[in-house]
Amino acid sequence: MRSPTPRRRMRTSKDAGRPVRRSCWWSSRTMSDDSILYEVRGGVAHVTLNRPDAANAFDLEFVRAFHRVMIDCDKNKAVRAVLLTGAGKMFSAGGDLKFFLQAGDRVASVLAEMTTSLHTAVAMMNRMDAPVVVAVNGMAAGGGMSLALTGDVVFAAESARFTMAYTAGGLSPDGSSTWFLPRLVGFRRAKELALTNRMLGAAEALELGIVDRVV
Repeated sequence: MRSPTPRRRMRTSKDAGRPVRRSCWWSSRTMSDDSILYEVRGGVAHVTLNRPDAANAFDLEFVRAFHRVMIDCDKNKAVRAVLLTGAGKMFSAGGDLKFFLQAGDRVASVLAEMTTSLHTAVAMMNRMDAPVVVAVNGMAAGGGMSLALTGDVVFAAESARFTMAYTAGGLSPDGSSTWFLPRLVGFRRAKELALTNRMLGAAEALELGIVDRVV
């Protein structure tokens, strides 16, 4: 049996976030941040992870841009639904390990800012009034899988693959994956997936309740 998805909390005036760029709220044009494309059409906010040459991996600017976009989606009354997907052949490989290496001595502070912004964005995705639809194309690994788990409805291409991936890089799971995954697949199975980084195909992800439909 699929574990029930946790109920979404209603947005309150205490919800925190960075100041938004108000010019984006009602725009039907793409935002200028190259790493995240954002466009509102017909009440649907189209959000595209746009670093295809880097497997849509998360670096600092990527996470900052994603945070700003989620603020817009949360506050924009014209947004009736959110559609999240990835550009290119992969949904997202999660954290950009090359970027972390290049950060050198600043890596601790960089990671602190990234995780704070990412977790705030994920909380907004979970609380916002508009339903969030995630369309997974190709690989969703680490933080990419965490984003997929956050969706209210998740579609997966037949080519989609899912892996927690964190422990393989010596990292602990983040992006609220340890909250959502046990509630979707059960505590024991969640531990197995987190510790082994086993790769799931689209069919098994559907069977486990991680995705709602394979298309």
